[in-house]
Amino acid sequence: MQHIARMRTHNIDGFIVDPATGQVLGSYTTHSLALAPAPYDYPSPQACKTSAVYLNFELDPAPRSDVTEAQVEGLPDGVIDLDAQRAKRGPKPKVKSNRIASLLKVAHTEHRGWMDDFVFGGCATVGLVSNGKLNVSPSHVLRTCLLDEISVEVVKRVIRLEGLRTISDQQARRVCQCARLAIGGMELYLERNPNVLQQLQYEVDFAESYDADSADVLQELAGF
Repeated sequence: MQHIARMRTHNIDGFIVDPATGQVLGSYTTHSLALAPAPYDYPSPQACKTSAVYLNFELDPAPRSDVTEAQVEGLPDGVIDLDAQRAKRGPKPKVKSNRIASLLKVAHTEHRGWMDDFVFGGCATVGLVSNGKLNVSPSHVLRTCLLDEISVEVVKRVIRLEGLRTISDQQARRVCQCARLAIGGMELYLERNPNVLQQLQYEVDFAESYDADSADVLQELAGF
């Protein structure tokens, strides 16, 4: 049976020394324990002490100076645009029904700042940014979000550039994509904020009832 001798060491001034050979095997590192940080007293939430604050601003309908619209190169004379022909043979253009258009119109009239947040987010996420500038105008996307139906053809009829020029199909498609993403975000926001939804719905119902009463009065007057 083989015996294994245990090596014993001495601690001399923090150094680990082999007493048999006098060799320094290492040293101890000691430090004082840091004091525990003082507990932070978090303020308790106060019920019924908050108030809704709406930012009083909206997107400027004028074209932004820091927005560039991608230029679409035209084909030379006599060259057939195969892409346009394929588009005619393909599926019908997408048309999105905007279910919350009436609510967004009221929110835009009341200058609800959260609309601008979703519009800008849609432009930056879908339209992307080139050289520090947005590729899609937020004012165009905001105008599209207020439409009852969203499609490339509708956007081209509603939105005009400087000099009453019609935007290109490619740019109109980008505007529609940005608007769809922004509307999806606004729908989720209204779902998670039922108080805001209730306020907007009340305004919509009031306006519709007022219009209905006005129509009834006009019909009665026409009867005479």
